[in-house]
Amino acid sequence: MSEVGTNCRQVLVVDDDVIMRELLPAILGIEGYEVQTVESGEAALALLDGGAEVDVILADLHMPGLQGAELVARLNAACAAETLLIGMSGSKPTAAEKGLFRAFLEKPFNAEDFTAAIEVAKKWVGEENAGKSAERVAAGNTAVLDEEIFKRLAAMLPLAQLRELYRITIEDVLRRVGRMRESLELRNGEETRAEAHAIKGGCGMVGACELGRLAAEIEGGSDPGNPPFADFDAACDRLQGMLDARF
Repeated sequence: MSEVGTNCRQVLVVDDDVIMRELLPAILGIEGYEVQTVESGEAALALLDGGAEVDVILADLHMPGLQGAELVARLNAACAAETLLIGMSGSKPTAAEKGLFRAFLEKPFNAEDFTAAIEVAKKWVGEENAGKSAERVAAGNTAVLDEEIFKRLAAMLPLAQLRELYRITIEDVLRRVGRMRESLELRNGEETRAEAHAIKGGCGMVGACELGRLAAEIEGGSDPGNPPFADFDAACDRLQGMLDARF
């Protein structure tokens, strides 16, 4: 394992969101990071227990199973002391949540943000300097696609890979909306908000603004008795129409 320094290249991404596991290796790989991905805290621990050596662990704050303080404690116990543990989330974390990690990133973020977070983690700078990502999904933003994010991704990824990334995004949104419908019928508000949180994070990374805004509304609890599920279908159609015109 490399010493903490400029050679923090071995990265383990821990995120239950398939979009993040698809996107981060592509984005970070361009900058020379070697990225492995797992879908849960349990899978990360199994990998570390099997002898995997990593310099940086980038873990989502909210996942099914192990998460939060318990996940951080077990990861710290399983990896070397110099391993940098960085958190990430699609929602603004509390001070306590940020304090669990050596640095924190708010989705969406890019490779430069990630590198900056590594520097923050190495220097143990306070939480106010962690997570320099801009908020792409703001309340009232009705844009379908963030052009800046799309152009950046288009410059980094081959056309076929970019098209596949958005296809996976739309399919993931529709699948999670289906789960939210089921959760609402079971009056499981926590699971509904968890699915909305995942949609917001994944859509934020690829610049799907309208979908991210709809998810943020549900996660925030606005009009819980009448979530805008039909709006998701229409937003997916609008996004697909824009993408068809570009591809």
